[in-house]
Amino acid sequence: MDLSKLHNPYDFANPVSDPYLFVGRRDEMYEITYYLDHAKTAGRPINIALLGPRASGKTSLLNMAGVEASKRGFCTVCIDLDEDDAKTQLGFFYKLFDSILAAACEAGAFGGRMGKTYDTYLDIVNAYSIPEDKTFCPFIFPVQYAKAMNSENIGAPISDHNYKADLAKIRSEVNRPIIVLFDEGNVLARSRVHLEKLRNVFMNTPGFMLVMTGTPDLFPVMDDVFSPIVRQFMKINVGEFKDKEETRDCIKRPLEKVGIHPDDIFDFETYEDVQEIHDLAGGRPYEIQLICHMLFRRVQSRQVAKMRLDLGVLEDVRKQLEISRDVTIRPILVKIRNFAKPQLLALNLLCACDGHATFEQIWAIEYLFNNEKRWTKDALERELEYFIDLGILEGKERIDELGLSPHPARDVVKFAGDDFDKIYTKYFAREQGIPLSFRDFPLEAHWAIQLQAFLRRTKGLDSITAAPSSSDIDHWNNVATRMASEEADEQLFAESPRMAEDVYFLMLAYKDKEMIPMVWARLNLPWLRAQSWHYAGNPNDTKVVDTCLRRLRLLRKRADEIGADLLVERKELPVASVEMLARRVETTSNERFRDDIAERHAWRMDMEYVMEVNINEALFHANLSYRYNPTPEEYSISNNLGYVFMAVGDLDKAGDLLGRAVDICDGPEECALPNYNLGVLEAKKGDFPSALAKIELSIEQAKNVEKQEREVACLFALRIVNAKLEFEEVKDPDILEVACEAENTLKFLLSADPNKFSP
Repeated sequence: MDLSKLHNPYDFANPVSDPYLFVGRRDEMYEITYYLDHAKTAGRPINIALLGPRASGKTSLLNMAGVEASKRGFCTVCIDLDEDDAKTQLGFFYKLFDSILAAACEAGAFGGRMGKTYDTYLDIVNAYSIPEDKTFCPFIFPVQYAKAMNSENIGAPISDHNYKADLAKIRSEVNRPIIVLFDEGNVLARSRVHLEKLRNVFMNTPGFMLVMTGTPDLFPVMDDVFSPIVRQFMKINVGEFKDKEETRDCIKRPLEKVGIHPDDIFDFETYEDVQEIHDLAGGRPYEIQLICHMLFRRVQSRQVAKMRLDLGVLEDVRKQLEISRDVTIRPILVKIRNFAKPQLLALNLLCACDGHATFEQIWAIEYLFNNEKRWTKDALERELEYFIDLGILEGKERIDELGLSPHPARDVVKFAGDDFDKIYTKYFAREQGIPLSFRDFPLEAHWAIQLQAFLRRTKGLDSITAAPSSSDIDHWNNVATRMASEEADEQLFAESPRMAEDVYFLMLAYKDKEMIPMVWARLNLPWLRAQSWHYAGNPNDTKVVDTCLRRLRLLRKRADEIGADLLVERKELPVASVEMLARRVETTSNERFRDDIAERHAWRMDMEYVMEVNINEALFHANLSYRYNPTPEEYSISNNLGYVFMAVGDLDKAGDLLGRAVDICDGPEECALPNYNLGVLEAKKGDFPSALAKIELSIEQAKNVEKQEREVACLFALRIVNAKLEFEEVKDPDILEVACEAENTLKFLLSADPNKFSP
């Protein structure tokens, strides 16, 4: 493929609007869809606030909320707020009313956008021309707006009663719920009067749901002025990707969207490059897209053959940041650009829990894992004082200087710059070989990261860490024991679904063993309590467990020196049979858990079939996925399950699943694939006329799909070999090309002696 003819698929400058390119956020989307469904029947919907730092993906999530709302029949209104909207009450509520009415007319209300009502409305608000006959514009607010603007009375108050009456007319005409999506909600946080008016208007106006994005500091302001309605907001926190699988999909899907086979230009097999990008970007979607944009550009311009992180890419990203902002007028960056490696190393350590830990806490964890190999306490404290003097960090001395009142957490170490300063500093340090990150993490996360780094040399070891509700309970052992018990346990997957899911898949990995050897570690400090579990990734090589046990026990002396209680024990967890595990999932009352497990099995099936070429393991996961959810809601899952069952000869299951995939797919881009597979299925059954009809339908649908989007992972091609119809599996085919070949094969078979050929 000539990449020079393609656009760069990594659009770091804009939020995601295509559902296919939207990855991760499963829990957040579950919350959103739940409250959308609630709003369809509730008298007063519960509004949503999407809260997170800049460039964390809030607007993309807002866009997906709009997509899901449209699927559910909402009239969707999108409003991008800016600084002008906070200037006058009249201006803001005109923008709100105008957006709602325009969306309603777009949906066919009041005769549509070309109707008399909307045309009259435009005359009123644009020309300030108020008709004597207001039959065609049955609203009060536009008239008030026109009169105020015509008299230059931009500070005119707005009548709550009249405004709500106008909204009620629109809602009645639309005859379905209306969702208003506000982006950049922090603009409103600067205007008390806007928030109070918004509260008064929507608190008692049925049929309207609000979704607003904002940074975490939005709600302290809203709590102050918005108190009667703040209880109607469900707060959803939007942070960085925690799982590198989300980063992997963020890298992979844009390539698939433009028709590039991802493995051709990126090494997904080892996951090392995925991990590097995940760590470098801190899981922030914007930065992942920016890095990948630069990586793809270098491949596209033939500088390199594959997308791989190196010094040149880091320099390209840093230069892009310099273009977007003038770093020479940013005092913090001017100072940091003069730092040598030791200072950058110190800054990296001190900002490991940016704004969440004191110096003493940071030093305690550093000493526990590294002794004084990298720093002494005095040397690191001198660096802290130096950074505070420069205004780069804020600590006890800096806060005292500002004259703030005493506070128990006043010596918490925090970077003094903004998000841009952080991003630029990170790439500047990376160019010098320093993996600097500003982690807005709690102390428990910092401990987990340092623990993983300490055990990294123990190859083949997998770990999970958690902050327990009680430091005396081994939660993993408790869940595993309950799961392996013969007694019914209805609440297991409801009480601890995440841990239960981890234990479930670990038991499946050890399904041929009786026990799972593990190391359990528990750390207790006055300000930190955490647990971790460690086990062998390969069930046939468990020596790493004993190595892990020895290494962790070496830490106990230093733990005593910092006042910590570190308990390390070797345990053996029982393994439940596959049938017992399956019955537990099948009979759980937590239906969402069951569907999530089914989806994860389908994903594992894809990996085993396509990447590992392990048909037995793929079928194992396919059977469990189908057992838990025989009617998947995603067309791609239904299609892929059907394909694998067809590959192993289970044609009845394949037919049900592929037929469902056709029923729930949306548009030719999706329907062409399952229809082709149904054609292959009919050919396998020997029904060549039905097979030809399905193949021809697939061809017509595939013709409407861009060439770069027609490539799939694998398909069965229909070919005649030695007077016999063969089904040859081909990798990375163009569905239209394979379908046309199948069409010709079937037409030849139908025109020939039917007794001469056999499927």
